[in-house]
Amino acid sequence: MSDTSKSRRQFLQTLSIGGGAALLASCTHQAVAVDNGEQSLTPPEPQGPPPLPDGLDPVYFHVHNKKPLALETRRSSLSSAAITPAARLFVRNNLPMPDPSILSNRDAWMLTVKGTSEEGSLSLAAIKNLGRETTTAVLQCSGNGRAFFGHNPSGSQWSVGAAGCVNWTGVRLSRIAELFGGSVSGMKYLTATGGEVLPEGVDPKAAIVERSIPIEKGLDDVLLAWEMNGQPIPITHGGPLRMVVPGYFGCNQIKYVKTIAFTETQSEAKIQKKGYRFRPLGEGGNPTQPSMWRMPVKSWVNGPGADDTPVLNGTIHFHGVAFSGERGIKGVEVSMDRGKTWTPAELYGPDMGPNAWRTFRFATELTAGTYHIVSRATDNEGDVQPPLRDENERGYRYNGWTEAGLDVRVEATLGEHTRVATPAATGTPAKTAAPREPATLSEAGERGKAVFLETQPPCGTCHTLADADATGAVGPSLDDLRPSEEMVVKATANGVGVMPSFKDTLSSEQIADLAKYVFEASR
Repeated sequence: MSDTSKSRRQFLQTLSIGGGAALLASCTHQAVAVDNGEQSLTPPEPQGPPPLPDGLDPVYFHVHNKKPLALETRRSSLSSAAITPAARLFVRNNLPMPDPSILSNRDAWMLTVKGTSEEGSLSLAAIKNLGRETTTAVLQCSGNGRAFFGHNPSGSQWSVGAAGCVNWTGVRLSRIAELFGGSVSGMKYLTATGGEVLPEGVDPKAAIVERSIPIEKGLDDVLLAWEMNGQPIPITHGGPLRMVVPGYFGCNQIKYVKTIAFTETQSEAKIQKKGYRFRPLGEGGNPTQPSMWRMPVKSWVNGPGADDTPVLNGTIHFHGVAFSGERGIKGVEVSMDRGKTWTPAELYGPDMGPNAWRTFRFATELTAGTYHIVSRATDNEGDVQPPLRDENERGYRYNGWTEAGLDVRVEATLGEHTRVATPAATGTPAKTAAPREPATLSEAGERGKAVFLETQPPCGTCHTLADADATGAVGPSLDDLRPSEEMVVKATANGVGVMPSFKDTLSSEQIADLAKYVFEASR
């Protein structure tokens, strides 16, 4: 063994010992404010258990799904701040979150490193000894803007609220690679695996959250983060350790990261091999299609006036955000006449790097009436935000400006406008839904119920549906989602999320019967 190799091995042993003796880390789960002049967002005290994890207040979110959790920040809750407070940051999980007990001793969390000259593991305490830096980056779901696609793609119908800008603190992944002697020759990708508990009865490759990105990106930019906005990362956002890939879509920002590996090929996991692929309408996903990596140039206007909140006539000061992965923003224009004429907006606030968003503002005089306000951004490499969406089966990578405009209602006088009360806002416990009567099924529905129960793995392994006594927690609750027959057919034939395609195992008649059953049983 060379002196260099021996020294490295001794250093790794020292780090492991230090990690084992780390002090118990704090694990308070509360909304925190960032140091941007905003006051701390403290949700009202609810009666009974909190309605959302980490004390998140549903007043600020559209709740698309609770299992797995999918929360979209309301447009009216997206402030003009350069940094998004944790209390208002969207949440998207591909699987149910791990038990919060993993945060009881954050420093004991272990990361396994593979595909390097010397493989091994490090505790979070040891990782923290390797350095510390902060980067600011936009976090955005690949499907942000899916609601603007005309073909009703399956998945959460995000508008503009599945995005935020975050300060991440951690250590560069390249530092860890260096510690283990660098990647083995010939490796082309960095592959990261999340620590979610996989459901029983499901092929691990079909469910595991594991994504691959080009190795150059991994060594140049990736951060292994333990803090967001100056606080320990909460369970909803991937604590105790999350992989941050600045400039890339959120599907690559692996939560609860347990393993990083330098690999010759991309992961065989469904979420990489077939999922998050930019594919033509009607086609299934495959490895030849572009993966959801870099985010294109994008902008939108946030307010005032979002979510049908009336605005008083006169001079109105509007604000919005703009970003482009890895490139930064050169300028933003706005239009009040659906793109016939454009006026420059002012970029203001700090420029926190090429992967952060820029806030912009503009003022205009408006009389009473309704208006549709759009924005288009230009990045530092000259790419201009397009007017229309780029059609694709799953509704990914939306960056058009036409549909994403802000509809504003301007009034001559404002009366008493009260926000609609919610259980979280009033402190009143949510009412328990009355038990549903047994579903009345058609002949096709009865056949579909047999498909639901007998397909391998059974649909109830992942989904909740009261009529079938199914209580799966991986996919969305069908009782809550109440999907249309068309949605079920598309999801079953093409696959969605961790759900595989069943078009090779079920006939088109069986899929139609299954869709009929889910539609009837969820009503």
